[in-house]
Amino acid sequence: MKNKYEELAGFMPDDASDISIRLKVLAGEIYSVESAVEWLHRETFLQTASGKQLELRAAEHGVTRKPATAATGVLTFGRSTPLWFPATIPAGTVCATSGQDAARYVTTADVTLGTGELSVNAPAKAEKPGAAGNALSGTVTVMVTPPPSVEEVANSADFSGGEDAEGDESLRVRLLDRCARPGNGTNAAWYRQLALSCDGIHSANVVPRVNGTGTVAVYLGGTGAAASDDAVSRVKELLSAKKEINVDLTVEAAKTVPVDVSCTVTAKPGCPFSAVESAAGDAVAGYFKSLGVGDPVILAAVTAAVFSVGCVRDCAFTSQGKTMAANELAVLGKLSIAAGGSQ
Repeated sequence: MKNKYEELAGFMPDDASDISIRLKVLAGEIYSVESAVEWLHRETFLQTASGKQLELRAAEHGVTRKPATAATGVLTFGRSTPLWFPATIPAGTVCATSGQDAARYVTTADVTLGTGELSVNAPAKAEKPGAAGNALSGTVTVMVTPPPSVEEVANSADFSGGEDAEGDESLRVRLLDRCARPGNGTNAAWYRQLALSCDGIHSANVVPRVNGTGTVAVYLGGTGAAASDDAVSRVKELLSAKKEINVDLTVEAAKTVPVDVSCTVTAKPGCPFSAVESAAGDAVAGYFKSLGVGDPVILAAVTAAVFSVGCVRDCAFTSQGKTMAANELAVLGKLSIAAGGSQ
């Protein structure tokens, strides 16, 4: 703007002059308008919208963002010696993992440690929803609000099923799939879209005419695992209420198929193998978590995931890819990563 002013007026305005200040203010306002137009353009379309605007675009097509879900499991309360009286462990008893950033878990029902008994199981769920609530067996050992007469607590099985709120990219994929393959109340896309709208469902594979005309099977998967019983029940209830008349509907959790992965990895110069091994392992695990029911394990895609960590110079796999049946979900089995070549 100053250059154009100089071209028309024959001189450059002084920075402290009134006209120079006006030009700067005008330039700032024009930039603000351009930024607002660019934001509006970006948030108008499904492919580029984000956050709240993406949710609004999704709502236009009947798609909503999945909320975070809490991990669930069972806590075992016990004593070293039996009691001569029954001890009640009330719902709302809080336990936690040890260490910093400990996850907390709350019992969801009253249970009683009977006379002469050493332990009792109580259903529990993570205090906060999200993937951080998933915990391995034997890690929930701290009683935050210890019940009377109870000496210890532990979880004999994993706490699982916790998922973070659905991210923009996952929501966008479902939304674009809804637009590309609109359901009509009878096709496979309709069943799949309804199943994916339920919490705890990461993927769904629909097989029409699984047992002949008038039959449909829906196989469900979670994130890197089969769908939980609660999630399967929610999907079955929803589909049973909405399916067309005279359709025999089967809704099941997918059968998990462990796939072993074995490879040798050569680190880039300056990268310690321990860090490369950890990053490559996370990449492989992330790939398997992204798979849906019926998706094959593609060796080239696993290789690409390993190279994507950025510190791998070369890698070679001794394991093979694997094809899944319509009701199968590939999950990571044994993972072996060895050092290859000179580090």
